Amino acid sequence: MSELEQEVYNLISLSFIRLDMGDQHLMRRLGLTLTQSWALVHLSNPEGRSLSELANLLICDKSNVTSVVDKLEEEGLAERKRGKAGDRRYTRVVLTEQGHALRETVIRARDHMVRERLRNIASSDLHQLRTLLQQVAQNLTMQYNRDEETKIIEDAYKQSTDQLATPETQAIM
Repeated sequence: MSELEQEVYNLISLSFIRLDMGDQHLMRRLGLTLTQSWALVHLSNPEGRSLSELANLLICDKSNVTSVVDKLEEEGLAERKRGKAGDRRYTRVVLTEQGHALRETVIRARDHMVRERLRNIASSDLHQLRTLLQQVAQNLTMQYNRDEETKIIEDAYKQSTDQLATPETQAIM
């Protein structure tokens, strides 16, 4: 790996960690986990969403979404309802009035934080950064969709463990 690639990767990682920590702290102040806040944001439709739809949007499995929705229900922020026309095979999650109010608070707070965190970056630089990050995201998404991500991880693991298995270390094992 080149020094430039390593530096870019480190800067993206550091930026993600700092942004994520800020989001977590903000949501904790609002009494939510980060996942719960994103669930609220994705439940804007008055018809609600199915657990499967919500799982896809939150990039997690349905069992994780079940516990998130359980907690939102416990707090009076959401409720499960039967599917359209009372279809019992389909459960959807809808926000309560209290959930909609908190959703608006989450969006306003997050919007304010984003503006403040990016305020010292010129608009032209933000446009350029957006274009570059779109390329990164598109590349990572293509790798994921083509199931290349698993191969990349396995190759990285194999390469790192192969280097550990030098003749000298094998003699010790």
